[in-house]
Amino acid sequence: MVIEGIRRYHDKFGFLRLPDGGYGQDISGKWYCRPPEANTFDLRSHTVMELVDGRATVTQVIVSSVGSQFNLDRGMWSIR
Repeated sequence: MVIEGIRRYHDKFGFLRLPDGGYGQDISGKWYCRPPEANTFDLRSHTVMELVDGRATVTQVIVSSVGSQFNLDRGMWSIR
């Protein structure tokens, strides 16, 4: 299953609010994501590449606490 991700930017106060399927950087430049139907993840242990249009690719698989696995490739989520 492939789902389009939602790129978010921090607000003027520095808060990054991620909806289901969202990803983005906080005010300090750290990347976070919230895969579809999962909790928010800090991506500091992952390599994130941002494309010119703002979409992102995470090179490693994102694994949730219950073992679900997600990929984010060019802003599109896939669930393994």
